[in-house]
Amino acid sequence: MSEPQKVVLHTVDHGRVELDEPAWCIGHGAEMGREVHRDDITHNSVRVKAGAVTEADEWLPMLTAHVSWAPFRELVPVISLVLDVEGDYPAEDGRHIAEGLRLAATRIEQVATEALRLRSELS
Repeated sequence: MSEPQKVVLHTVDHGRVELDEPAWCIGHGAEMGREVHRDDITHNSVRVKAGAVTEADEWLPMLTAHVSWAPFRELVPVISLVLDVEGDYPAEDGRHIAEGLRLAATRIEQVATEALRLRSELS
């Protein structure tokens, strides 16, 4: 395994903070250039999505998930989920929606498995 990269962020409450950047982190662009507190520093993995294509050939988003870890606030990586499906749909879309939900469940399990693997690396 390669050595972790160092990242430097400037915080409102602790000034310059240098920390190890896990290989799975996509970077800290959202934290750059804005006021951030040390406890807000968060490592995020690539996001995975799930959804369904309706009978009208429209994308119905259902899930966005990723591994997240705020090392100054959380002991270990967690899973971050956004579930996004609500509304009234034609009965013909029921099968597509059910398929999308099964895919969402699989993606949640995959992200959770990855978070558990990353936790074991911290031990």
